[in-house]
Amino acid sequence: MSIAEKIRQFYRHADISTKLTVTYAACFILLLIITNTVMYLGVFQALYKPADRTIRHSMNTFHDYLVRKNPNPRKFDISTMHKLLVSGVVMRAVDSSGDVFFSTDSHYPAHEIFEVGRLTYRPFLANDDMDISEIHGALIYRSEMHYFYASERYTFYFFRTITSQKNLLDNLRIFLITVGVFGIIFSVAFGISMNRKVLRPIKTMTTRAKEIAFGKMGERIEIPPNNDELAELAGTFNEMLDRIQGGIEQQQKFILDASHELINPAQAILSSAEFLKRYGADDKEAFGENVEIILAEVKNLDSVLQNLLFLARADQNRQKLNKEMLELSNIVEYAVDVTRVVAPNYRIELAENDNATIFADDDMIRQLLKIFLDNAVKFTPDGGTITVSSTNTGGEITLSIADTGIGIAPENLDRIFDKFFKVGGRDSDGSGLGLVIARWIAEQHGIKISVASELGRGTTFTLKIPAVSLS
Repeated sequence: MSIAEKIRQFYRHADISTKLTVTYAACFILLLIITNTVMYLGVFQALYKPADRTIRHSMNTFHDYLVRKNPNPRKFDISTMHKLLVSGVVMRAVDSSGDVFFSTDSHYPAHEIFEVGRLTYRPFLANDDMDISEIHGALIYRSEMHYFYASERYTFYFFRTITSQKNLLDNLRIFLITVGVFGIIFSVAFGISMNRKVLRPIKTMTTRAKEIAFGKMGERIEIPPNNDELAELAGTFNEMLDRIQGGIEQQQKFILDASHELINPAQAILSSAEFLKRYGADDKEAFGENVEIILAEVKNLDSVLQNLLFLARADQNRQKLNKEMLELSNIVEYAVDVTRVVAPNYRIELAENDNATIFADDDMIRQLLKIFLDNAVKFTPDGGTITVSSTNTGGEITLSIADTGIGIAPENLDRIFDKFFKVGGRDSDGSGLGLVIARWIAEQHGIKISVASELGRGTTFTLKIPAVSLS
């Protein structure tokens, strides 16, 4: 396995704290290496380059002197040579036999000693045109120049000691390495400490989240005092718990309400079936009554189950809609006619019914109107009036269903679209699902529903339905 693959394996299985510590330390080490390298090279240039320049300058000045004067090297004047050379630069003249016949510093190490200490490797960034020798810890630069006079070849060597620069760089290197080692140790320790401090709230939240079970859904994670990302995470997590708890409570309420809606007809069917089993058809009147009870309760059960199935499909986005262009006035007129037939004891009026085209599912719109009309009949005493009106204002149709029934208490207006809520309480007719289905159908068609009601005076549902312009 390659090193890169081992690193990937490590990161894949390491926890977040370890990943952050290693990444932080690696970045710090890389930055430290780059900084130290740049610093070392900068100091190197600042110390070594002046030595190069002083030798070069001295050589150029000496070369100009030779070209201008064409002097005899055997007659060099020591004072003249010192004027030509930069302070710190030593010049030594050697004839064609290799003998030294002139030197600006007689105490400087001999040519043979220089050759013995000559370095086979060159310091980094050292001038390639110059030789370097280390003599008793001292570092010396040397460059040479050739000159011909009276058919004899002379060689001039120029020296410059850079021992102080070398010692300073050696000390700097040791210092940078020491600082680097301690910096790495500090970065790792600091990274571990900071990660523990930063991740401690997350670990606390994780532990707390594991402790929160369905029996402790009311508990919440403590939000850190700092207004940072962790506080936002804790708040978001608590909001999620609120939604989950609300969903669970609604589910539990739904199960209880559904059970209540189903158990009553089931018990009525069971009682009637037991009566029929015990007495059979001996009492024809009682037999007929119990059969009617069973049929009515079976229809009630079927209605509840159909509504529950509808809502289940709707919640799972499986309730299909087949939208098409429809003439709303025809649907309204038909719904009113059907209601007149099934509710002959009521005065059902169609006050206004403008022509209007909508883009909707035919069955759903018919079911929507049936729900509101059935509710109007259900909560209006015999002889009451139900008024339907549909007006087209161009871009929108206002459809209202008003009754003269018992009305809805103000505190219940916001609850009438809740599942299983009944205006007349649990014992009233119906499953309490009709308006829930109506609201879902309205939402799928962009229809806005509003309600106005007064106890003892009646209720008016108003539907704002988007119209389609065919012009």
